[in-house]
Formats: sequence, C-alpha cells, structure tokens
Amino acid sequence: MKRALAAALVALLFAGCTYHARQVGDDHFLNEPVSWTIGTTTLRDVVHDIGPPDAIRWTPKALVFVYRAQRHANSSLVLTAYLNIFSGEAQREQDATLVAGFGKDDVLLYYGVSDAPGDDLAGDVGF
Repeated sequence: MKRALAAALVALLFAGCTYHARQVGDDHFLNEPVSWTIGTTTLRDVVHDIGPPDAIRWTPKALVFVYRAQRHANSSLVLTAYLNIFSGEAQREQDATLVAGFGKDDVLLYYGVSDAPGDDLAGDVGF
C-alpha cells in the first residue's frame, strides 16, 4: 500500500512538469557553408544552393533575401493544491539568419550568416 501511495505521489509531482521545444523556419542554409563570390554569384546560384528565401525585401540599392531558423525551448514546473503553491519557468530562444543582397543585375552584392543555434536546447533550460 505504501508503494502504491508513493508511486501516486511521484506521478502527481511530475504531472506538473513540462518541456516544449519548437523550431520555426528551415535551417537548410546552416547545413553547408556557403562559398559565394561577391560580384560573380547570381541570384539563381543562391536559390539553387539553398532554396527559396523565407522573406524577400526590396531597398533602393538591393533586393535582399532573408533566410531564418529559430528554435525555442520552454520548461516549467507547477505544483498545485487548490491554488498554485509554486510555479517556475525557464525558456531559451535562439535565431540564425542568412542575408544576401543582390544588385540590379541579380549579382550578389553582399551576404552574411549568423551562428547556428545549439543542437541541444534542453541543457539551456536546466534539464
């Protein structure tokens, strides 16, 4: 009987724990390093290498392709006995972005890549 009661209490304790990880966007541009040459690489080469962009922006000087990958991890613990006794939450969000700008002749003017998000977000939120 004591074992059953202890098992039920442990199950109730962990019933309030949650861990949620989500990824938005495709991180395909992070898988391989880009080897583009400014002034030579074309818009078509970039799309062939890493696919269509997540967003396209236009400025008077350039057409800008934006590729994004975002990861979000969230963990929480809630202990409840009629009212909340304790509630704690930890979260972590990471972004990776690639930006490429093209001139009027669709030739690469500039590009930049941020660091990739870490593979294991669980370690970032205390697990």
